[in-house]
Amino acid sequence: MVRAGLAALAIAASALSAAAGAGSAAASPYVRVISQRAPVHTGPGASYRELYAAERGEVFPVLERGGSGFWFRIELEDGTTGWVLGELVFPFEVVDDERPGLFRRMGRAVRRALLGPSPVPTSDVEISFSAGLLDREGAFLLRPAWLMDPYFAIEAFAGLSPRQDDDLFLAGLGWTLRLLPGAALGPFLNASAGAAHLRPKADNFAQDPDTLMALAVGGGFEITFKKQITIRLDYRNWTIFDPDQASNGQELSGGLAVFF
Repeated sequence: MVRAGLAALAIAASALSAAAGAGSAAASPYVRVISQRAPVHTGPGASYRELYAAERGEVFPVLERGGSGFWFRIELEDGTTGWVLGELVFPFEVVDDERPGLFRRMGRAVRRALLGPSPVPTSDVEISFSAGLLDREGAFLLRPAWLMDPYFAIEAFAGLSPRQDDDLFLAGLGWTLRLLPGAALGPFLNASAGAAHLRPKADNFAQDPDTLMALAVGGGFEITFKKQITIRLDYRNWTIFDPDQASNGQELSGGLAVFF
């Protein structure tokens, strides 16, 4: 009798423990994109501005469901929220028994507070203004670009590098490949070709004006903050040459990028 009572008590305790464990496990709702492209809008309707283009297979946490139709409010990777049509996604739940760690929570908080969605997927034109160093001399560059799609862009450049004995004028054309279009921290690669004109200073009588070829290869990052304020950082290796001479210099520059 006593043994039977103890066995029943043990079974009850086990059941209560399992129930408590099940109650502490939180089920988090998510959606997976099942269409080739799923636009994410600023509100629950197709008339709202599109802020991101999700691709097939991407997964996002769900914050709420609402609107006049079948819409989900989701959280993007950079912490920005938007609405996606339910017909383009598959909803599911994930049971998470562990609370995110301190650093993970801090990273999410920083992304939500500072970063915003990249304007690249919804833009056609970019104009960036950069300043920095070229071959350890000051440099100022204007780079307008036509975005053919979120990945590829045709980019022109025009700039000035004032030096001790001469001024270096640069102009040309190239292409840009964005590796993660739409990301708040977006890396890109670039290759450009053009001309470099050396104009001696007024007191430099030993040097004649000269025009050379210019090649630049490199890349950088575009960092998008709230209100779609985008900072651009560039690193490029420049080769300036003609049939008789050649020189190399590295560019380190940063500036503001504006998208239309």
